[in-house]
Amino acid sequence: MNIKNTMLKITTVIAVVFSFLACEDDFETIGGSVIGEPGFNADLYDEAEVSATTYKLPPVQTNNLPANLLGVFNDPVFGKQTANILSQVSLSLPDPDFGTEPVLDSVVLRIPYFSREVETEDNETTVYALDSIYGNSPIKLSIQETIFFLNAFDPETNFQQAQKYYSNLGDQIQNNLTSGVLYENNSFLPSSEGIVEYITNAEGEADTLNLPPALKIQLSKQFFQTKILDKAGSAELSSVNNFRNYFRSIYINAEQVGDDGVMMLLNFNEGAGITLYYTSKKPDVGDEDEDEDTEELVEVQSQYRLPLGPAKVNTFEQDVPDFSNEENLFLKGGEGSMAIIDLFSGPDSDGDGVSDELEALRENNWLINEANLEFFVNRDHTANLAEPERLYIYDINNNVFLKDYRLDMPGQVNEMTSTSNNRHLAPLTRTEDGRGVSYKIRVTDHINNILNKDSTNVRLGLVVSQNVNLVTNSAVLQSGNGEAEVTRVPSNSVITPEATVLYGPEAEDEEKRLKLKIYYTEPKN
Repeated sequence: MNIKNTMLKITTVIAVVFSFLACEDDFETIGGSVIGEPGFNADLYDEAEVSATTYKLPPVQTNNLPANLLGVFNDPVFGKQTANILSQVSLSLPDPDFGTEPVLDSVVLRIPYFSREVETEDNETTVYALDSIYGNSPIKLSIQETIFFLNAFDPETNFQQAQKYYSNLGDQIQNNLTSGVLYENNSFLPSSEGIVEYITNAEGEADTLNLPPALKIQLSKQFFQTKILDKAGSAELSSVNNFRNYFRSIYINAEQVGDDGVMMLLNFNEGAGITLYYTSKKPDVGDEDEDEDTEELVEVQSQYRLPLGPAKVNTFEQDVPDFSNEENLFLKGGEGSMAIIDLFSGPDSDGDGVSDELEALRENNWLINEANLEFFVNRDHTANLAEPERLYIYDINNNVFLKDYRLDMPGQVNEMTSTSNNRHLAPLTRTEDGRGVSYKIRVTDHINNILNKDSTNVRLGLVVSQNVNLVTNSAVLQSGNGEAEVTRVPSNSVITPEATVLYGPEAEDEEKRLKLKIYYTEPKN
């Protein structure tokens, strides 16, 4: 399933929370009706004081993500990033009846990739292409049972608030691994092949399912025979809560085996789980062998499903490069880095919290036609980076998107054809050979509110984005020494290993410096 469409569904409810920001009428320009009219001047102001710095993110919350990263990814600027997943295992039905003398035939784990249909061949086989796969070198993949218990609510708040788990949980999980190794592969690569599954339908007839590509692997029969089938009728399987305490979680662990690796985005929301295929003896109530004996025991093949989740946590290990170069802004997904931007950041001689420049601009009563921030890519650093198609900007003070962000309809998520978001968060412009040139972010409404409506000149955060239509955010782990500069980051930046390097406002090349450009109209004197 395509990641864009899938995650749009996930954010429908979330988007309602933010829809009040889009209730006012959308417009192409502000004061556009007087552009070029006699008695008015149209001009450009591009001398605003802008400051911007790279901010290395502390551990980020990862148990609220719409998708999860798994793998190892290496790039020449930001180094190595490793992503692992801790997941609960659940009962599909409490107190399952496996019949008499059940014996496992196979155990299969399936977690869908994000993919799209490319074509259908003459034999009606669907050809798929994988989305959100980064790198193409094998990695070591292993899965182990853990005794790490994932709480739904935080005991430190007397179970009044939802539990937050952060990306630095890896060491704690490693200390809670059991000896139960469910899977190990020293040379794993994701496959774009579709999956065929054979099931028994509600009428008891054999049926075939054609499914999109997924991480599909065989797990240890011995482990699940002992852990699940041999426990039939026990207290451990009698309820969901008992089971979650009995079989607490599994850890899907990726390790580098060469110089590079592969990172994949997994879609746990489309039927991720473990299926037990087993044979047992059950009464022949339907007299399948037509011997008129409905009490005899006959062998029957069955299956039982253990869904993954609901709780899941991504853990990250990321190299930390040197961000001391003030000419550049370094943006990286995951537990990576972002930019913090201050507009109109010059001197404040009266100490009232509003810069002298901003106070002077507010006196002009300009009609704002357009305002934008243009970020040029420093291609000396991005030759071998996985560059994001979009950047995402947000209000750090209040952890919401800007007024320029638009929902297509109040209470509804944006479709991928949304012209409003294409205008506000324009896609990366590229050279003919595909290398990034620049990003333009339209902030017309935001600047108009600051200059003409006395709105607070909030700090802005800039991050890479997997999907700009995702408007949820994730907490940033606080150090305990007072509130950090950043308290939350957009979740759309946590679920990607993509990265870029941008020229900042102090760049030596003046033509590529970050600037705020304000196109305005004012009456002639």
